[in-house]
Amino acid sequence: MGNSDGCREEHERGLGYAARSGSPEAEARALGGLADATYAQGKMRTAFDYFSRCVALCQEHGFGRIEVANRSMVGFCRIFLGEPRQAREDGDAAARVAALVGQPRAELLGESARVFACYELADYSAMEGYLDRVMWLARQLGARRFEAQALEMQARLYLDTGRRAEAEAVLREALAICREAGTQFCGPKVTSALSRAVEDSAERQNLLTEGRTMLARGAVAHNHLWFYRDAIEGLLSSGDAEGALEYVSALEDYTRAGPLLWADVFAARGRALAAGMRGDAREVQRGELLRVRSTLESAGLAAFLPRVAAALAK
Repeated sequence: MGNSDGCREEHERGLGYAARSGSPEAEARALGGLADATYAQGKMRTAFDYFSRCVALCQEHGFGRIEVANRSMVGFCRIFLGEPRQAREDGDAAARVAALVGQPRAELLGESARVFACYELADYSAMEGYLDRVMWLARQLGARRFEAQALEMQARLYLDTGRRAEAEAVLREALAICREAGTQFCGPKVTSALSRAVEDSAERQNLLTEGRTMLARGAVAHNHLWFYRDAIEGLLSSGDAEGALEYVSALEDYTRAGPLLWADVFAARGRALAAGMRGDAREVQRGELLRVRSTLESAGLAAFLPRVAAALAK
């Protein structure tokens, strides 16, 4: 429902009851729920800590089914902490164990974590293989929101490998599913990805307006983060430096209360690239681009290096 405050409050109560009852299993379940709630609110560092505590408690007491349901989420959090390589390892482990114990939903999450990590790392060949498994699992489970997200990620692969028309068609299909099944899970970031795929500037702005409306209605936090990054990328591609800077500010505002390396580097990248387009001081711009490139390389965020390299080459 997108009510992340209510979700967090109920899981906090659950954690209190678990402590009073002296049940490690109830505590593990409550920690996993509280981690989901804080993830939904964009508090990725806090969510990572809760998920990690949950997994550690499960490993200590042998709660395998709870562990495998939460292990992949450690990986999703790592992506926003700037650790995509480790996120991929978490996804690998979660998907492998979930398949062994016959938990298809947990396997779906593990495979999805692999997909997200591979996208950040620009490992498109591995990403495509994981996507096939995600789509099969989503359709077997009838999980329409995960089907929409899988289509979205397939389209992102197309966008980054020069298949823009195919990306647009797939994203329109994904957006139709979101409008039918609910937009809280991935609707805004599907919309922002589509804004990168379309060529008409008026449609691009309409899509970004629609996405912001979805965000205002309530959406899981990853939508905010990916939406702002997409908006920056799409507007830079269309030559709209001022528009891109508006979304740089929106990304910074969203993460001000809980800074994330991921958001910091993409805000800095967007600002530096926009400065280059506007013809700002060359040496200042070059120094910032070099710092951004170093951070991207260190974190393994290879998908976002080519535009920086092109700007430096100029």
